[in-house]
Amino acid sequence: MSNRFQEWTPNSLEKKCLKDLDSPENWQNILKTPRPSSHEQQTWRPFWRIYAINIALFLVVFAFLFGSLEIGFSGFDGLREDFAIFVVFVGVMATGFAAYVTYLYRRSWNRRAKQISRDADY
Repeated sequence: MSNRFQEWTPNSLEKKCLKDLDSPENWQNILKTPRPSSHEQQTWRPFWRIYAINIALFLVVFAFLFGSLEIGFSGFDGLREDFAIFVVFVGVMATGFAAYVTYLYRRSWNRRAKQISRDADY
């Protein structure tokens, strides 16, 4: 039997994403767009604000975490010496994590939309 037609069951992370996305207030207040119908798959466009929020969050978290480690091991002189690498590393890590979180939200929404559409066809 093809994997394509199996019933989708959301895991705990997908359930958390869907819980956040099921609130029309979150769509209006955070995503600044009306909540689409649950059976409509979405492009990346409505989720860009999730990316923006998360990149800001991860920049702060990673800068603090890796800055603290660098200062702890090498002192402020080590941080000054490695500052360019530090900035690039924190930027790459924050970008990757923010993109992944955004991907999880979009994937969760679209998997459920596919399931709803598939169920409606039967």
